[in-house]
Amino acid sequence: MKIYISIDYSDEESKKALPSLLRVLKEKKVGFSVEKNSGKKQIESTDGFDIVIAFGSSFNILRTFRKVTGDIPVLGVSIYGNEFLPEISLDDFERLFDRIVEGDYNVEKRNRIEAFVDDKPLPPVLNEIVVVANKSASTVSYSVYVDNKRMFSDEGDGIIVSTPTGSTGYSSSSGGPIILNGADVIGLTPLSSMQQNKSMIIDGNSTITISNLDSKNGLDIVCDGRFRYPFKGKRITIRRFERPANFVTINELKKTPIEKMKNRELLNTPYIEGAPPSAKFILKLLQYEGPLTQKDIINLSSLQIRTVRHGISYLKKKGLIEEHKALRDARLSIYRLIG
Repeated sequence: MKIYISIDYSDEESKKALPSLLRVLKEKKVGFSVEKNSGKKQIESTDGFDIVIAFGSSFNILRTFRKVTGDIPVLGVSIYGNEFLPEISLDDFERLFDRIVEGDYNVEKRNRIEAFVDDKPLPPVLNEIVVVANKSASTVSYSVYVDNKRMFSDEGDGIIVSTPTGSTGYSSSSGGPIILNGADVIGLTPLSSMQQNKSMIIDGNSTITISNLDSKNGLDIVCDGRFRYPFKGKRITIRRFERPANFVTINELKKTPIEKMKNRELLNTPYIEGAPPSAKFILKLLQYEGPLTQKDIINLSSLQIRTVRHGISYLKKKGLIEEHKALRDARLSIYRLIG
């Protein structure tokens, strides 16, 4: 077996843990290659490799699937706890490595989606595409069509278009349904709908068009919670991407999204019952995305700085999150879940 290792070099925690992963590979005498810190948009060719290891965090898995070409399967190996996308932890990797080398794993295909601004394509998306105002506290007006049939027009904070994989994140925290990974569907979730429009589940073969878009301060398209593009066009077209994401899965570790959420007792803690909405939202982001800085939380949530600070303060006082100084910059704090 030959393994390609994808790593986000901006994540100091991942760089610090990388030697532990490489030690296992060297001890097992397995061929491997580590992504170069070149800053290029495209990962080097993965031709001749059996699997890609996306090492570190959920974000690196999203980043890896945006960059890897072809159908090579990806194994997420996490150095953090409480994350949805990575299949195994670094400790699990060492314990189960022989099985992986022997090919004792499955490949799960998960649908991705892609967006076009007018006719210009954006990179494929694993989780969700969100259309929002580029400044918080601004509303967005829009119309939604499915296969050229008008569904509804609305005004609110925007709209989320999600895959089954992405349904447990921003969409779920905004009132959308949780969709099992094998379902060939796409979720539509209006954000703070003034017309009281509800979430919709549509066929995975459908084409979604969002038009008549308007917001006082301009619009952004946010892909996978991290990649933001200013909207300059007349319409956004979204459809299933032609190539699914291929995840390496281990049977004994495989859990449904529901099981993963149930394993996080924080979702049922009594402290959440009367928590301010900002705290609930931030908790969801940390549960889904993993450790984040305050700036990350602001960018992902589009909440005001003061609101994010209040939510973080509440969660810290309740003992639900902890604060650590970032290794790359001692002036920055990283927030992660406790437990």
